Amino acid sequence: MTSERASDDPGAGNLRLTVFGANGGTGRALVEHALAAGHRVTAVTRHPEQFPQRHERLVVFAGDATVPADVGAAIDGADAVLSALGVPYSREPITLYSRSAECIAEAMRRLGVSRLIAVSSAAVDPDGFPAKNLGDRLIGQYLIGPVIHRLGRTMYADMLRMERIVRDSDLGWTILRPPALFDADAAGRTAVSLEPLAHRFVSRRDLGAVMLREVTETEYVGKILYVYSVDGRPSLARTIWEDGIRRKNA
Repeated sequence: MTSERASDDPGAGNLRLTVFGANGGTGRALVEHALAAGHRVTAVTRHPEQFPQRHERLVVFAGDATVPADVGAAIDGADAVLSALGVPYSREPITLYSRSAECIAEAMRRLGVSRLIAVSSAAVDPDGFPAKNLGDRLIGQYLIGPVIHRLGRTMYADMLRMERIVRDSDLGWTILRPPALFDADAAGRTAVSLEPLAHRFVSRRDLGAVMLREVTETEYVGKILYVYSVDGRPSLARTIWEDGIRRKNA
């Protein structure tokens, strides 16, 4: 089942939201959407001096998502937690996703916070990039797939560990598996599905809007959700560079 929606109106509300990875591209877009919708936001980042947004309903929290005391302090009083954490590709072992998931899940249980939206990647699924035609299938099988999985082997392994921790928790979770990310000036239409989609891109603004929308949705609680942008298709090579190689941990 695939559902297509507009992303430019994330809705209105007055929730208290904690955003991890707030200083990354998706995190910044998510915070912007949440503030525009009337929510109160705690934006967690290891580098608060680099965070560009200021607002009367925004708290920029200096903290590390793998430090239990930081995580607990950031989550205390929240209605929902959203994780947009990310790191660059690396040959070295990556543990940010799983370690942060352990800290976040434990703090949420302890503090009585249930709703969790976490970002993973469509690339953790061997069939996460289905092809629309033979040409796409050959490119994906012999070019894109091998490159992405070679570059991101340690990252995707830790994302899978993170997913298992979240799925094994008793939280009201939704995991988003976006394809490659790109930047866009404005949010557009998105599609979500319980099955992998034959599209390889989602803008960070669209992903942030979907994350916010899922906070109050109930249809996909306890589900893994694939998402892509209906509008926009950037260069694949540029996207791999920007999303996987240059990306910095927020």
